[in-house]
Amino acid sequence: MSFWLLITVAIFTSCEKETTTLPENSQLNVQETKTVDLKDIKSVGEAILAGVDIQTYLNSIPKRENTASRPALSRITENNGLNFFFNAEDMPCGDLPTESFDDADYDWYATYGDDSNILDENTDSYIFSPGDILPGISFESALGEWYGLYLWTDEYYNVDKALFENNDEDLIINFTNNNVTSVSMNVKSWYWDLNIYMDVYGDSGYLGTSSVYLDNGYEGEYWGVTSVEPITKIVMYTSYGGYAGVDNVSFGNCNDLDGDGVLNENDAHPNSDLRATVNIGGCDYPNIDNVLVKNGSTMMDQINDLVAQINAQYNGENYTYLHKMFMTKLAGITYSWRTARLITTRERSAISSCAWIAQIPYNMES
Repeated sequence: MSFWLLITVAIFTSCEKETTTLPENSQLNVQETKTVDLKDIKSVGEAILAGVDIQTYLNSIPKRENTASRPALSRITENNGLNFFFNAEDMPCGDLPTESFDDADYDWYATYGDDSNILDENTDSYIFSPGDILPGISFESALGEWYGLYLWTDEYYNVDKALFENNDEDLIINFTNNNVTSVSMNVKSWYWDLNIYMDVYGDSGYLGTSSVYLDNGYEGEYWGVTSVEPITKIVMYTSYGGYAGVDNVSFGNCNDLDGDGVLNENDAHPNSDLRATVNIGGCDYPNIDNVLVKNGSTMMDQINDLVAQINAQYNGENYTYLHKMFMTKLAGITYSWRTARLITTRERSAISSCAWIAQIPYNMES
């Protein structure tokens, strides 16, 4: 029995798997952790891209009082025809053109990839295309560099594509149409628990300053101003210097809501369709400028009126008849544009081609 026992033990031992004993304190599966040196970060945008908390970065840089050379500050300015508002319901008119930056493709440096450091209707950057920003307004950082402005979204703090000054400089908003007498916006800041200041300028120069306290700089606060003199520029800065932000910037003239130079009382379309080019049913192939025609109406206003008229007659069975009617009446409209030399013969033909393939009336069953 002892012989067979020895054989069994030998076989069992030879079938055991060879094991490797790891040394104590093994370094396997230990990943190297990269530490970001805050001194190497030069702007909030860089902090975001490096995964550094914004407030951590801001707390690492020295704060500076940036108001020494500013005009005297006043929350309510009684001179120079300015009135300030801190509640949207108090503004004289609330349906002015509004820049919300929603056409941006994603969050990034606002003018990166464009030759200019100014964000406006002509900007052609990595996140904005020409026409994405409303005409008549522009944004810039006093830094004067392409990385001066940063577009940022944060769902947790309910920040949706707000524009921030990315360095310790002023955020400057310019108005170019010389008819802006009313401006409102949601003012923000990278910083929390501070005052944000708005210096208002007109053709005559400095008009006055207003301030808003921000408990939560990301969420921001409402601010508005009306002026007797047209507003040409608003300069924004914080108690610590720069890092101001904006969203939903409304601007215009309460007596001329669409800013076309025709007062509301004489304007056939007080809220004109001011898109850059003519668009019929999604077709903008001709790339024809949407210009003012007459009585405060743009080309698109006249097209929209015609489409609404055609749509109102649609009963589900008369699409072909109404589409032909649309083509006939549009031909009359474009003929008047051609005789007024607003478009060329070739452009008129291009508009007709777009109209022919457009599904008008729009509510035709597909």
